[in-house]
Amino acid sequence: MPDTPVERPPPGSYDPSLEPRVSRLERDVGEIQATLSRLEQTVTRVEALLQATLPHLATKADLLGVELKLEAKIAAVDAKVAAVDAKVAALDAKVEVKLAAMPNKMYMWGILGVLLTAYAAGLAALAIVK
Repeated sequence: MPDTPVERPPPGSYDPSLEPRVSRLERDVGEIQATLSRLEQTVTRVEALLQATLPHLATKADLLGVELKLEAKIAAVDAKVAAVDAKVAALDAKVEVKLAAMPNKMYMWGILGVLLTAYAAGLAALAIVK
């Protein structure tokens, strides 16, 4: 380890170990300038891209207008669906009334039994008459 002088150096003289440090600082500043230059070019490209893209993007006001139109259309569709539901309910009621007026299975089986009995009686009468 080199000796360190105790007394201060005279004015106008400089520390000999300062020259490599300054050289390193100058090299680092050069690298920083090169990096900043590349960053500046990148920022310029991004700004150009944004300026080309931003006019085509929707604003809040545009989105609000679309939202209001959609809400109006949804309300209209809801009203139409409610009208269709009412018509379907009315048709259901009519069908139920008509079904209630139609004969059920027991009635149909009874009619079939009567007809078969009448047919059998007719055949028996024909057999007796011959």
